[in-house]
Amino acid sequence: MLKIAYDPIYAHPLPEGHRFPMLKYELIPAQLLHEGLINGANLFSPGIPAEETITRTHDKLYWEQLRDLTLPPREQRRTGFPLSAQLVEREIRIAQGTIDGCHYARQFGVAFNVAGGTHHAGTNWGEGFCLLNDQAIAANYLLNNDLASSILIIDLDVH
Repeated sequence: MLKIAYDPIYAHPLPEGHRFPMLKYELIPAQLLHEGLINGANLFSPGIPAEETITRTHDKLYWEQLRDLTLPPREQRRTGFPLSAQLVEREIRIAQGTIDGCHYARQFGVAFNVAGGTHHAGTNWGEGFCLLNDQAIAANYLLNNDLASSILIIDLDVH
């Protein structure tokens, strides 16, 4: 069965006129459901990853600044988003959705994450509308849990 990570928190509210197209995270699953390509059983809501799962990829101080909402204003601007507890929860649920998607892909051959691909974040910084790198977090999770011996990530973003 095809499994797709999605949670309403993916469509995070942004200030009026913000240039990031957040609405797409509501529209994608809605359109797939409308067209009958999937049903509700295909969608799953990811939970929250353990902090050590995040800090295997991201610098502990950076993660703590995100978690505690103390990221310096300059670093917040670099992400492109105003920092909030809801935004941090969104980002960690996206990361867990990618991890869960990996498990489902191992079971069913393929899985998706509606908001996955937050690959612009570095070890100790966010940028390009990415606070955490869900792909790197999931890759490290797989490697650290002996669920993969190597990982290949292909970036097909058009930008």
